[in-house]
Amino acid sequence: MTKRLLIAKALATTVVGAAFLSQQYYPEDSAIEISLEASGMILLGVAALGRVWSAVFVSGRKSQELITDGPYSMTRNPLYFFSFLGFLGAGLMFQSFIITAALAAVFFLTHWPTILKEEIKLRGIFGEQYDDYCMSVPRFLPRPWLYSSRATAEFCPRVFTKAVFESMLMLAVIPLADGLEHLRTSALMPVLFIMY
Repeated sequence: MTKRLLIAKALATTVVGAAFLSQQYYPEDSAIEISLEASGMILLGVAALGRVWSAVFVSGRKSQELITDGPYSMTRNPLYFFSFLGFLGAGLMFQSFIITAALAAVFFLTHWPTILKEEIKLRGIFGEQYDDYCMSVPRFLPRPWLYSSRATAEFCPRVFTKAVFESMLMLAVIPLADGLEHLRTSALMPVLFIMY
């Protein structure tokens, strides 16, 4: 596991730990609480599916050719974009704007430098072809109207299986957040502060 991933996991665990010692500001079953939780579930679902989708397009081709089709035709970093949605979804599942903002900050602190380093590496490998790609496809936020795809692509089952497993771990935030809510409403967890 890379140093970046270890740091990201440690920081995210610290943020989620704060969620375990806090209670959300919004009343149970209020419209805002339900909206936050539903938004979190949707973002986690999109993040999980998006990461699998992106992994299928990159599997078996990474570093051998410049991938510019499928999700890579809309953003140069779809795996990171969908991971970001997962970080936001996790924060919303804990029904806290503060936790959501903290997880977004963790994402950018730990992933953005990697995105920039990978650009340098890809520019070194693919040169002008990569520069042309950068001119037409945004670094992070997707532009869906740019979508294009080839008819077939090489598929690597190992990469796909790893992406599915990682996506399942991402979705594990849903029962974790629900379990935490149950512990709070049952007064089985101490509440040290209120979280907005």
